[in-house]
Amino acid sequence: IVSSGKKFTCLMVGSKQVWNKGVKVSGSSPAPTSFQAQIPITLPVAQNGTVTFANAMDHISDIPKIAWQRVQDVIASNKAVEIPTTISIGPSTGTTKEQILPLLQKTYRLFQGFSQPSSYIGLVYNGKDQTWAEKQLGTLFKDLNDPGAVSNFSRVMREACDLSNAADPSCTGGNSLNLFPSTGGASLYGVQEPYWNSSNQSVGPMSQINHEYTHNVQFAQWIGAPRKSGMRSGTDEAHTKMPCWFQEGQANGIGIPVWAPDLQSYLNARKGNVARGINSNLPKPSLTTFTAESFTKFLYEQDPMKCYNPSSGDYQLGYSVGYAAVEALVAIGGPQSTMALLTKMADGDDWSSAFQHVYGISWQQGSSVLGKIL
Repeated sequence: IVSSGKKFTCLMVGSKQVWNKGVKVSGSSPAPTSFQAQIPITLPVAQNGTVTFANAMDHISDIPKIAWQRVQDVIASNKAVEIPTTISIGPSTGTTKEQILPLLQKTYRLFQGFSQPSSYIGLVYNGKDQTWAEKQLGTLFKDLNDPGAVSNFSRVMREACDLSNAADPSCTGGNSLNLFPSTGGASLYGVQEPYWNSSNQSVGPMSQINHEYTHNVQFAQWIGAPRKSGMRSGTDEAHTKMPCWFQEGQANGIGIPVWAPDLQSYLNARKGNVARGINSNLPKPSLTTFTAESFTKFLYEQDPMKCYNPSSGDYQLGYSVGYAAVEALVAIGGPQSTMALLTKMADGDDWSSAFQHVYGISWQQGSSVLGKIL
């Protein structure tokens, strides 16, 4: 919140939420401007490809191949997008900028015409480099002029690592960072060794590069959009409208085919993700039977205002069930159609209205087809 010329940030300290002392901000609030969503495709998307909502059940086995190919076709047809990018890699982390930057540039190109972060920072580290990486935060994010944000990034980093074994610490997974109030984006990339090096990247974890950047583009659709009362950033806005299954499903549904250098690599990587098991240490998900009806209910009834709560076990199914659902949407409407859903919501739609505008059918109809595909 901004008050009396200072920006105050609410931080988690132990188990309590406390306000920091505030950081001075200069200048007055800008005058409100009209917001116009950037959507580089015609809506509703045409239902004339190999897979449509009407014929999807006749093309179940074609969906992965067509989804992968449609991603490649858009990358090939779009123009390059220049985004100032900083990649910082830990001294013992087994990857290089030469491996990372081309993957990011493919994703930049895929989303040409949509709102994207004005700049991007990627901090890449394994467990041995975690201490080094934490020290880098103050330098990489100094332009934020917000010690509270950097402290929060440090907490996020530590929570994503297992540092209990000092001799063999490990960091896995990634986190996308909101650089509010700037329009830049960033990600913390915890590297599970040795899967990012040149001889092992075929197993799939390097798709995390594109997965995390896709999250940044999700929230970038709200850049310039008017904020509702109490909403600090595009991330906050998105989490009131975007179902959990879609947040992680789209990041996988874009990240994996962008990463995959060929169809067989894609099929190998998707197999493990679509069939990904649940974490037994987390709350149990509500989805317990694998029927068309139960899948439809899972998609249709998920409430964004509840599913992001840590007490919900449904969030983790976004990486598998959500991924398979988004893969079908990519096959039916192309990868850009999935981002158009978010752009329409930034423009004022709720999820159901956005789906109708993008695909030309109701969300009730669409979720029923997706349930059958799943």
